[in-house]
Amino acid sequence: MGRRMARRAPVAAAASAAVVFSLTGCLGGSGDAPSGTAVLPADVALVKASQQTGRADTFEAELTITDTGEPGSVIRGSGDVRLRPDLAFSVTLGEVRLSGQSLPGAGVQAILTDGTLYAKVPRLAQMITGGKPWLRVNVDAAGRVVGFGFDELTDAVRRINPAEQTKMLTASKDVRRVGEEEVEGVKTVHYAGTVTVQDALDRLDPVARERIGRWYTASGSDRLSFDVWVDAADLPRKLVVKGTADGRDTSTMTVLYRDYGDAVTVNPPPADQVGDVTDRIGQFLRGR
Repeated sequence: MGRRMARRAPVAAAASAAVVFSLTGCLGGSGDAPSGTAVLPADVALVKASQQTGRADTFEAELTITDTGEPGSVIRGSGDVRLRPDLAFSVTLGEVRLSGQSLPGAGVQAILTDGTLYAKVPRLAQMITGGKPWLRVNVDAAGRVVGFGFDELTDAVRRINPAEQTKMLTASKDVRRVGEEEVEGVKTVHYAGTVTVQDALDRLDPVARERIGRWYTASGSDRLSFDVWVDAADLPRKLVVKGTADGRDTSTMTVLYRDYGDAVTVNPPPADQVGDVTDRIGQFLRGR
C-alpha cells in the first residue's frame, strides 16, 4: 500500500463504518501536587489509572479523529458505552468528513444491543422501510451475507475503552508529569509521553492486541505520542493520542471521558418504528 493510502486508512475505515451506519443504518516531571496528595511517579500513576478504569463497565465518551495526512478528514461522535456483560452502546455521529467532503454518516444515531444494530437514518428510512425511522440489522447475520467485517463497527467503539488505552500507555519509557489542569471543570493531573506501537500493543491481551493493532497497521504508525489527564479518582478524563510514521504525524484521536460507572441502559427503539433490513443489506452495500 502506498504511503498516501496508508495514511488515510484509519479515517477511511472509521468513515466507512459511518457509511455502514447510514446504509444499515520515564519518571519525574513538573507541577505541584494537589494539597495533601502524594506525588506519584508518572509511570505508577498511569498503572493506577489503567487498573481503576479496568473496573469501570460503563462510561460516556466524546470522540474526535482527525487524519493529518488528509486535511479536512475528521470524525466526531459521542455516546454512552457499556462494556460488560456484553457490549452495548448508544451513539450519535456528529460529523463525518473525508478530505473535506461530508459523508452520509453525519447525524446518524446508532444503537447496539443484544447483537442487533439499529440506525436512525431518516433519508434512507423513507426509501427502504416505508417511512419507519429506524433500520435494524443483525450484525452477525449481515456479516455472513456480505462477507464484511461488521465487527469494525463495534471495534470503533471498543477502541476508546479507557482501560485498554491507558494500559497501552504504561509501556512508555519517558512518561512525565506535566502539571495540574482542569478538564471540563474537573481537577486533573496531566501526563505526557511517547511509546512505540509495538510496545503499546504488547501490553494488551491477544484479542485486544489484534483488534486495536489493525488501526495502527493500516495507518503505518510506528510510534505514539500521548497526553492524558487523570482525575483524583485515578480515572482519565481526557486522552489525546497522535500516531506517527517516519517522524511525521498520521492521525490524532481525542477522547473526553465522563460518567464512569453510571448506569447505562440501552433499549431498542419501539418495534413499530423499526424496519428490518438484514436480508437486504448485501444489496444495499453493493449498490444494487
